[in-house]
Amino acid sequence: MAERPTEMDEFLEEPHMARIATTNADGSPHVIPLLYLFNPEDASFFISTGEDSVSARNLRRNPAFSICIDDDEAPFRAVVVEGEAQVSEVLGKDHEGLKSVVDHFFGPDMWANYVNTPIAQKIRVRITMVPKKWKWWDYRRMLMGSVTVD
Repeated sequence: MAERPTEMDEFLEEPHMARIATTNADGSPHVIPLLYLFNPEDASFFISTGEDSVSARNLRRNPAFSICIDDDEAPFRAVVVEGEAQVSEVLGKDHEGLKSVVDHFFGPDMWANYVNTPIAQKIRVRITMVPKKWKWWDYRRMLMGSVTVD
């Protein structure tokens, strides 16, 4: 069994926008940019989203996903993973989970304003994405690779 790559963990822990791809009921792709947290301990990705979001509905029906995290500064870096998602039960507003993402991306001072926005008032679920396939490149360090893990 191949082990997951760790050389991009530092990049994944930086605040970058991610794009996740799920499959709509008609088989067409659904791609959306969003914020995430990466957990290097178990190599999972955490997302807080509305319980009625298209992504959450798609992942309840079909847990297959892809996620792409990249940056827009040359020389470019990116990680693309495929795997399965686990969608939690409905958690109410789940300010704890959402705050962890907001703090990571915008700093702890942002939450005082963010908590009163319509986005923070949505009923939420937590999505944990567990990668099975990894592809990565970092042209700054001349690294690249791909691996399937079990």
